Amino acid sequence: VLCTGNEKLSTIGQDLERLGVPVLFLGSLFERAEVKDLLALLSVLVDRRAMGLLRIACWPDFTTSFSDVAAIFEHLRAAEHSPGSWLKHVDAIPTVSDAGRQALSKLAIALSGFDQTASPWTVLATLLLDRTRIAARFGASEDLADRTRGIAIWQFLNFMRVQPIGSGLPITRMLDRVRRLVRLGDDRDLRQLPAAAQHLDAVRLMTIHGAKGLEFGGVHMPGLNSDTIPRTPPAPPCPAPDGMIAGAEGSALEAYRAGQAEEQECLFYVAQSRARDRLILYAPTEKSNGHSRPLSPFLDRLGSALTRRSVVPTRQLPIAAEARGVELVIDGRLRFGAPQIALYESCPRRFFYTHVLHVGGRRTTTAFMHLHEAVRSVVKTVIASDLPVTEQELTDRTDTALAGEGLGEHGYRAEFRDLALAMLRFFLSGRAGAIAEAPVAVSIILGGEEILVEPDEVLMRPNGVRAVRRVRTGHMRSAESKDVGAAALVLAVKQAYPGAVAELVHLSDGEASELSLSDRELKGRTDKLSKFLGDIRTGRFPAEISSRTCPNCPAFFICGPTPDGPLQKKFA
Repeated sequence: VLCTGNEKLSTIGQDLERLGVPVLFLGSLFERAEVKDLLALLSVLVDRRAMGLLRIACWPDFTTSFSDVAAIFEHLRAAEHSPGSWLKHVDAIPTVSDAGRQALSKLAIALSGFDQTASPWTVLATLLLDRTRIAARFGASEDLADRTRGIAIWQFLNFMRVQPIGSGLPITRMLDRVRRLVRLGDDRDLRQLPAAAQHLDAVRLMTIHGAKGLEFGGVHMPGLNSDTIPRTPPAPPCPAPDGMIAGAEGSALEAYRAGQAEEQECLFYVAQSRARDRLILYAPTEKSNGHSRPLSPFLDRLGSALTRRSVVPTRQLPIAAEARGVELVIDGRLRFGAPQIALYESCPRRFFYTHVLHVGGRRTTTAFMHLHEAVRSVVKTVIASDLPVTEQELTDRTDTALAGEGLGEHGYRAEFRDLALAMLRFFLSGRAGAIAEAPVAVSIILGGEEILVEPDEVLMRPNGVRAVRRVRTGHMRSAESKDVGAAALVLAVKQAYPGAVAELVHLSDGEASELSLSDRELKGRTDKLSKFLGDIRTGRFPAEISSRTCPNCPAFFICGPTPDGPLQKKFA
């Protein structure tokens, strides 16, 4: 099977494995279920919230019900345990069942003698080989899929055995490195099976680039659509100046487009010439929303000898673990804030971990994120005090906030300070001449469920117009003015502040834009809000997979299956 990119390759590999078809491709090693299980286990030793227990409870060795896992999480939120130490005190948690205590006692024995300072390789080697039957089960299995899982674990252990020396806890350092490798795509060397396993009877998956110079008896190539190959990439953010490219005709952008079109033709030639006996091309004719999806114009170049056939799949693709529903039993009505519902729109699974289970934690932070946190803290103090702020006071507050975020001695402290002051000066300029009013939370009821909208500030302008504002320190996203969070703000303004305008303020852009939705748009967003609330009640939390955002997610290592049994929650 030949694909145009690594992400598509991983998706097809995972789908084939779920169908029981063995593949000679590991995909993203750190996102495989068996490797994520081990990463989640290691995280329990360094995470005070023990969010990795969510995956461990699905292991046959430590099977625990969802209600018991939720009881552990609730206990850890209230208690002050050092990471991993709670395993010694499971009997002191009254809401855990006897079966749960037995399973957690087994986990405590398996992790006995290890703490947050332990070597991750030593922990897993001891666990897999000495204290559980996991490695033995894979070694004795005749199933080719189990062999692939065993190879993935072997590959992962080899990766862990050689870690760069650095400061900090070994497990934490290794988990951070895994996130960084996945985010940058530097884990590609770990995606292929080792040479010793290439003889296995399984489907080989490769990118078209990786197949150059090779030949196969049969080649399957999915995605022969006009939006896949030939793909039209976006214009480069910094194109070459016109006239700079020797021999090019027209503008630099036209030369870039011509080069990309030629590359797509070369890719198609490489793909179709890898087959010795059989070349099978696939192209869906419809999108998921029912709209037609045109075929690739390259297909017509293959001539009349190409046999075209319409195929209807006879097998249902099993649901991925991260897309399965949760048996949620809710007491009373739902109650969430507008930003929380906006998170459900971007990734329902992260919403589940963060606002239903309350184990999401914070994203892996960078110095730039600390800068924005410092600006947010100053904005909050300005809104809370409602007193004029002089330039000197603004500078002092900014310096204090930056120092509080650990940027006081940073190498780019001066640049961060200038950025922060520019954002804060714009924020203050938007309040000039206006009278600040105390913002009041507005409750919106949709289908018996509640959404709570809390404006950041409310200003009465000199012209008599009231502005209900949402203040963000970052840049405005392209769809931000049309998402469900914006719709909730508009609904709140119409309900509690008739005649007022809703504003979105983005300090990095230095812009404040009035939020305006047509009646049709507002109805569509309101219907979507109602649908989201209904999906939450029925336990639908599918993951939105993205190689760009997932590695930064706090739930990256636990995203996937959930324990058996119902989860009882009360939100209001």
